[in-house]
Amino acid sequence: MYQALYRVWRPKTFSDMVGQEAIVRTLRNQVMSGRIAHAYLFCGSRGTGKTSAARILTRAINCENPQNGDPCGECGSCKTIESGASLDVYEMDAASNSRVEEIRDLLEKVDYPPQFGKYKVYIIDEVHMLSNAAFNALLKTLEEPPEYMVFILATTEPQKLPSTILSRCQRYDFGRYSEDQIAGHLHNVVTQSGEKAEPEALNLIARAAEGGMRDALSILDMCMGGGETITEEHVRDALGTADRTFLFSFADALARRDGAEALRLIDQLMRSGRDVQVFLKDVSAHLRLLMAAMLCGPGEALPGVSGENIRRYADQAKQFSQQRLMRVLDLSMRAEADTRWASSARSVLEVFALRACDQPEEQDYEALLERVAELEQRLSQLEQSGVRMPAPGESGQSAPKKPAAPKPAPITESAVPPGSRAPKDVWNDMLKIMKKQEPAIYAPLSRARYGGYQDGVYKALFAQEEAIFSNMLSADERRKKIEAALNQCGGLDAKFQAVSQTPPPDPNADKRADKNMADLIDMFGRDKVQIDE
Repeated sequence: MYQALYRVWRPKTFSDMVGQEAIVRTLRNQVMSGRIAHAYLFCGSRGTGKTSAARILTRAINCENPQNGDPCGECGSCKTIESGASLDVYEMDAASNSRVEEIRDLLEKVDYPPQFGKYKVYIIDEVHMLSNAAFNALLKTLEEPPEYMVFILATTEPQKLPSTILSRCQRYDFGRYSEDQIAGHLHNVVTQSGEKAEPEALNLIARAAEGGMRDALSILDMCMGGGETITEEHVRDALGTADRTFLFSFADALARRDGAEALRLIDQLMRSGRDVQVFLKDVSAHLRLLMAAMLCGPGEALPGVSGENIRRYADQAKQFSQQRLMRVLDLSMRAEADTRWASSARSVLEVFALRACDQPEEQDYEALLERVAELEQRLSQLEQSGVRMPAPGESGQSAPKKPAAPKPAPITESAVPPGSRAPKDVWNDMLKIMKKQEPAIYAPLSRARYGGYQDGVYKALFAQEEAIFSNMLSADERRKKIEAALNQCGGLDAKFQAVSQTPPPDPNADKRADKNMADLIDMFGRDKVQIDE
């Protein structure tokens, strides 16, 4: 009978385990020294080796001839436990046995010592699924078990366990496997199975597994057996993901802001039967690689990418500014989350594509940064192509004159003692301290304009419509904190003053008032309008 790869390749000893070096080293030392704890808690996401480690530890502590902390696999105890015939080892799934009655039945057998091995071992998987009553029933035995009793609890959600259970266990956190660790193990599996696989295909499986070795072996199982070399295309067909060429085409459409082409590609994707959520996950991964190519520069290695594709990512990254790429990546991740609740996943994908191609609103600060970055990028490309941008007035035509902006009130600075720091530097350092230590004060203070230093007083100038912030910072508690930061940065006693500026008088105010009055008289009649001075 055929067995799935993850069952065939389940590790039998600590030496067979991939990764988790710190945990393996600790458990081995405990086996060799004989210092076996009465309760263990193995935490971690799915497919990271929790149950495998529990079974290996069970055989190792009962082995008649352990080898460097590993079970020998040859003695009677190892063979009995491996075959599942041992009466001293009980493995229970708490997801299907969560009631207090099952735990009580289990604990009734604790008083009977082991019949064949040194220890009696209870392995409880997904222990967080137990009911509160079941936890309470387990608690007393877990606290004071017989000397031959060992509990091994495994869970993917340790935060759901009561603190009374956590405090009575030795906790080990199993981390996710890296893509290199998964790809390397898959290469060994393929080689020893007599198959062949392209490195790009194994890297794609490693990325899709998201740190779980069991998921990676299950995906590989779907791709093996045909007698052909496992290619990246085979893996994408098994996963239902879009190929790399399609992802490049879709990203090109987003870079050009070509919404029509993006919708056409989405229609092509849906006709081929691809899953929207899987595609959005692939888009996010593609955009992250573009960001890596942009930050690392051309020629730098990218995770899971080799050969000609490295250059393709570097070339496509040049079509985006960093701000725009971050915005599109944020939109794709939001859309990926939205597809879980939307009645029409395709609509979510199409809205994402149109938003990514749309010119953002000018009122949005992030959008303004994005547009400035795009303009700088275009100017840089023009200069690289040999086009020189003339300075205003250089072509013989005078540059259009802009209306003069209203001048802010002048900043007055008085002299400081010799050797003291410049007041503006002290002010900037004070802002950094406030941002880190007093964000509630920094928020209104950041809206002010530096008003200068005079006679030991630092001033913050607020517009008239923001007088509320001026009053807020003038309160004694906030003002004293600002002054303390100024003294710390400047080394001199200093005072702080928040000032609300009064706008300059409007010379046309009387004319506008007369015009408004004339309009009222024309509309309602002179007898209907009463003028109060």
